[in-house]
Amino acid sequence: MSSLDPLNAELEQQDKQHEEQTQSKSFRKYDVHEGIVFCIELSAGMFQELSELNYKIQLVEILETLEQLMSQLVIVRPGTGIGCYFYNCNRDDAKDNIYEFFPLRDINAKSMKKLSDLLDDLTNGRTTLPKFLPFEESKRTPLDLLFGLIQDEFLKDVEGQKAFNNKKVFLFTDNDSPPEADDSESKSRLRHLVDDMDDHYINFTTFFIGKEEAPFDDSFYSDVLKLGATAEDPNTEFDGPNTTPISASYIKSRVLRKQEVRRIMFQCCLILEERLQFMVGIKGYTIIVQERPGQRYRLVYEKDEVRKEANSRRKFLDSNTGEVVEEGLTKVFPYGDLDITITDEELSEVRRSYTEEESFLKIIGFRDYSKCIHYFNNIDKALFVVPDEFRFEGSIRTLASLFKNLRAKRKAAVVWGKLKTNSHPAVFVLSPTRSEDPNEGFYLYRVPFAEELRRFPQSLIRHNPYDTPEYNQLRDTTKSIIDNFQFTKGYRPSEFKNPDLQKHFKILHDYLLQVEQEEEDDSPENSKQRLLSEDDSLLKLAQIRNKIMESAQSSDPKKYQLDEYFQLWNRLYESISKTTTLEDAPQPKLKQPKLKQPRRKP
Repeated sequence: MSSLDPLNAELEQQDKQHEEQTQSKSFRKYDVHEGIVFCIELSAGMFQELSELNYKIQLVEILETLEQLMSQLVIVRPGTGIGCYFYNCNRDDAKDNIYEFFPLRDINAKSMKKLSDLLDDLTNGRTTLPKFLPFEESKRTPLDLLFGLIQDEFLKDVEGQKAFNNKKVFLFTDNDSPPEADDSESKSRLRHLVDDMDDHYINFTTFFIGKEEAPFDDSFYSDVLKLGATAEDPNTEFDGPNTTPISASYIKSRVLRKQEVRRIMFQCCLILEERLQFMVGIKGYTIIVQERPGQRYRLVYEKDEVRKEANSRRKFLDSNTGEVVEEGLTKVFPYGDLDITITDEELSEVRRSYTEEESFLKIIGFRDYSKCIHYFNNIDKALFVVPDEFRFEGSIRTLASLFKNLRAKRKAAVVWGKLKTNSHPAVFVLSPTRSEDPNEGFYLYRVPFAEELRRFPQSLIRHNPYDTPEYNQLRDTTKSIIDNFQFTKGYRPSEFKNPDLQKHFKILHDYLLQVEQEEEDDSPENSKQRLLSEDDSLLKLAQIRNKIMESAQSSDPKKYQLDEYFQLWNRLYESISKTTTLEDAPQPKLKQPKLKQPRRKP
């Protein structure tokens, strides 16, 4: 009997009890279909130019943020739904003074072009915001009608579109005292509506825009939306759902943070003591996901002037004749010069002999952090692990205790198991986050087996260069170089966009939305500046390089010292590199310059 059979039975029973709470089908499959509704209240202040936005109108800032958000989502999550609604709007086509700029649908070219055309018309003076979005103080939208519309949009069945299982409402307003604030019946009705929306997992993310001279009073919305939590620093990246008012200058940055969805990689139990069946529930999230340009595409063909999608299928061919083999296929595993025939059932039995069928993680020991976390063991993406209270009640409290003890003793847990049912077991290191990390939880690193280790330079094994005077001098020189630069922020991935990805989708975006391209000067200087504007990494490197080049030509001894450090660093690195290079390592081929042969006179 599998040691996890009692656990599986208990999990099945808990899944049935919490089916409504966990949205079981979509939740277990980790198939996230997110929907975001921009809900913008029109008011006199929304049409004003603000100094903190460089005298830009607040509504324009929100619309530009929406355009930027859609441009990002079409790259990383093209299946995300976006809708935009303005309320207190006096347009003829508005219903109950709610204007549907575009409905809640998966990101599509029609919505993107409509938004792009509006911003282009505003920029070129072909229309104005008061003309496009007329507003009258006397014509207001009751909040209960607005909330009801939002709920209906999220729950509406749309042909060809999956239901949303992650629903967010981005509520923008600078009005802290709507008519409902003084009406107790309206407040009660709104609370019931919010309860109903909460039952359907519709969450509010509020953008309450205040000013220095007129701070936003969030008491009404805190009461009605039942968010209540406020952050000490409203600009923190992990401020969670709260009703803290913000300045208009933080609209764009906060929207681009709040749209990100957590990506669940796995869910399983963490066995603390197998003999006593002492275990907790955990779930892991991906921290980094690499996107590549041109990765997502479909193959289509034309038939009767109708475009249809082509599907692929696999065929097995005879290696000699090229004929299709449909019968008699058998799996064989090469073992030396022999082929071992094994069926799927036999293969499953072999796996069951050394691992469980279900996914699990089991703590097999603890070790000092410095002895089990090494940079050369970084063979896979690290995962962020948090408790899963739905699996086992008390998981949060138990893991919190484990977290505190591991951090206090500077230890990490050594874990054995597998993250998915069909994956192979492996050894992991479960390490608590550091005190300077923004979130508290665990990092899960996979540790390589002996068969995964590759050749290491023998000279480094015979002679450790880290204990030599040359290396210590190189380290001190590097420190002196770094002290000449402002690297206080460190590396923040959010500040560096993938240039290939951005260029690829910009071309598609401009082609689809028919964005006119201005004629560009192809001079070397303009080409360089254009390249730097498209690549954040190159821009940072260019700034560092310029400072180094300027130091070499400076008459100031303090600035010139930077160039001297680099010259010393290059000499030291070359010396160490010669002692640590493999003797039989492949050497790069040096290209010889081609000499032009003189033409012979006839």
